[in-house]
Amino acid sequence: MHEAVIRMIFEDEATAKSITFAIEPDNLQAPSTLDIKSKIAGKCLEVSITCRGKLETLIQTVDDLLSCVQVAEKSIKCIQ
Repeated sequence: MHEAVIRMIFEDEATAKSITFAIEPDNLQAPSTLDIKSKIAGKCLEVSITCRGKLETLIQTVDDLLSCVQVAEKSIKCIQ
């Protein structure tokens, strides 16, 4: 089993919440070998990933997650 915890700090709590809501649908559709949990503490978003498969799967999941966060963050900045 492989695990990763990613902590991201945003400008404010509203941005952290918006990004969490943006990535949540992808997390819910994850394969059964992956557990992805998000939690918000103020302007900090923490994502915990547990992978019961290959290390490569965990690495790809982290990469996909960070890409989605980046797109969501850029979208929020465009709207503001």
